[in-house]
Amino acid sequence: MTREERAIAILDLMNQALSVIDDGDEAERLVCRTLGKLSKADAAALIGLDAASRPVSHATWPNDRLASALADVASRGTRKSESILRGGQHPILGEVILIGAELDDQPATRARGRLLVLSRRGGFTPDAKALLAESAASLTFLLPQAADACQRARQVHNAAEAAAALSLTPREVEVLRLLADGLLARTIATRLGLSPRTVHKHLSNVYTKLGVHDRLVAVSIAREHGLIAA
Repeated sequence: MTREERAIAILDLMNQALSVIDDGDEAERLVCRTLGKLSKADAAALIGLDAASRPVSHATWPNDRLASALADVASRGTRKSESILRGGQHPILGEVILIGAELDDQPATRARGRLLVLSRRGGFTPDAKALLAESAASLTFLLPQAADACQRARQVHNAAEAAAALSLTPREVEVLRLLADGLLARTIATRLGLSPRTVHKHLSNVYTKLGVHDRLVAVSIAREHGLIAA
């Protein structure tokens, strides 16, 4: 693969990923699959940290079989480096290449941190290494965006499940979220193009379904169930 062909492949990957970046975890799976195939890796995984700072796989290719081993490499198998692309040898996985910042470098942004880990038992070819090195800068921009999109999609999904479990209608959830923003019933009515009486009816339904009698408790319960961002 020539340098021009590598550039085209990277540009194509970026265009495809950006076109699906709002579709849940599709962009992350696309990155894993595409770079795994192009580099002829045995396995690839996008590793992040969960709320307890434990490594977790957000996307894998071609399957989950080596995910835990790749996650272990991501969390413990590298030395601090200024480079966003680094590698080494693993006794089982063979040659391993990591692309991205250290997962614990930025505690405030751990939720969106991703480290791409690829392995190949026979070692990566010079062409594959060149491709991965040249893709590193693009991935530094792309992966946090994909992580944010995944988190938003997950929140929407969880909120929909919570609303269904609490028997809340979409309009009632909408009123509840505006209530959480500190808006009064009259302002909510103006914002939604409803009458104040209709808004009060929605609020009454919300309080009944949640088993509460005031807005503060209702908002607190909504946050606990993921209906409203904490």
